[in-house]
Formats: sequence, C-alpha cells, structure tokens
Amino acid sequence: MQRNDNGLPTKGTTILKLSNVSKNFGAVSALTDIELEVKAGEVVALVGDNGAGKSTLIKVLAGVHQPSSGRIEFCGQEVSLDSPSRALELGIATVFQDLALCENLDVVANLFLGHEMSPWNLDEVAMEVRAWTLLRELAARIPSVREPIASLSGGQRQTVAIARSLLLDPKIIMLDEPTAALGVAQTAEVLNLIERVRERGLGVIIISHNMEDVRAVADRIVVLRLGKNNGVFTPDASNQELVASITGATENAVSRRIGRKTGEQAEHGGSHA
Repeated sequence: MQRNDNGLPTKGTTILKLSNVSKNFGAVSALTDIELEVKAGEVVALVGDNGAGKSTLIKVLAGVHQPSSGRIEFCGQEVSLDSPSRALELGIATVFQDLALCENLDVVANLFLGHEMSPWNLDEVAMEVRAWTLLRELAARIPSVREPIASLSGGQRQTVAIARSLLLDPKIIMLDEPTAALGVAQTAEVLNLIERVRERGLGVIIISHNMEDVRAVADRIVVLRLGKNNGVFTPDASNQELVASITGATENAVSRRIGRKTGEQAEHGGSHA
C-alpha cells in the first residue's frame, strides 16, 4: 500500500472495507449484510433514523461488538476487531458522543489520559509541548493547554476529544454526533476541525442527524435503514432523496412541500402568460 510523508495511506486509497457484515443480538438482527468503504482523505457520513444500526456499526468498528458474520479489511488485510484495544492498535480511533473527558483536569491531562507511560512517561514539559503542537496543527481555538475542561465551550471540548484521538496516529477517526447540542459558531469550529483532519490524510466517519452539517463536510453520505444499506449519496443530493432513503417513504413532508412550491410556481407562471 502506498503511503504519504506522514506514513498514512495516500489519498484515495481504501483504508477500511466491510463486506456483508451482520450483527445479531440473540434473535434480533441489528445489522444485515452491511457494505462500507472508507478511503484516505475522505469524510463518510453515516445517517439514518433512530434504530437504523449506526451506533451498532460504529461499535463493531471500535471493537466493542464483534460481527456475527462478514468480512472486515483494513489496509488491504482481513482483520478481526475483537477488542477496543485491537481497533486502536490497527489505527481506528473513536470519539463517542459523551466525549469521556474529565472536567476537573486540564487539557494536557485529558489529552494524555491513559497514555501517561508511553512515550512521554509523565514528562510534563514533553506532554505540554506535544499538546500545543497538535492543537496548533489543528488550528484549535483553545486559550491554554492548562485550562480545566470545565471552563471550555462545547466546541472546544469536542476539539480536545478529537485531538486526544489523534495522539496515537490513527488512520481512521470515527465521530459520533460531533455537533450535537452545539451553537452555530461552535458547530462551524468543529466542522472546520473535521476538514483539517481530512486534510491530514485520515479517513473520517461521522454519524449525524444534521443534514446541513453532513452536506458541509461529507464526501459521501451512506444511509442505513433498519440495519441495512439503503443508499449512497453525494452531498448535493436533495433533502427529498435523503429523507426518502432514511425513512423509506417517498411521500413525506419535504416532498409535499416541494410539490406545493412547484405547483405554485407553475400556477404563477401560467398567470403571467
């Protein structure tokens, strides 16, 4: 596999490929024959209604759940993601929605939480320098790496969580609802951060219910419905197409509104003739 100067696969190279991946919990089928491909330097959005299987799929890729059947390839090799540590070891990092940050600790402490013994070995100066370097590379708006997490905004907290996931030099980063409950400015900050992560050559998977955020950063939009693939779209797909694929209904509020507008325009057009 070809790699760039950072040791990452060259842009456009397939990093992750899922073939016919299914996950059953007893008699309940959460995922059925899922196909997914993620390339270097690409943002793939996973969208779908509640219960569509998005979180289960992320947990399979994070090594939390093991698939019942199917094949997972990473950098061209078939792999078994049998634990979260194995997923991390391969280069799959996950930022879950709760972020798992310690509010009473500062930015540096949160970045290195769990990594204190390697290779920084609790060297406060080295850890602080590495923190600043990483945050600068991401153009992060963090006032100080010694600022306690409790005093940071939602967008800044998301930035710290993403920066922490980059410490181990992953090839893919997965973000679960990264802009949920954020204001307009903070959302823009996180979306810019996602673009910078993509520019570093990583593959990015985001789960989001916000179609505008998805359109802003995604290269491809993968729709899951009832645990199955239900379409792959480009960001210029219409809301009508996306909503129809997500809900499984061609007739919905969006399509009705578009139909009314089209009818009104035709009516007004006819009256001017």
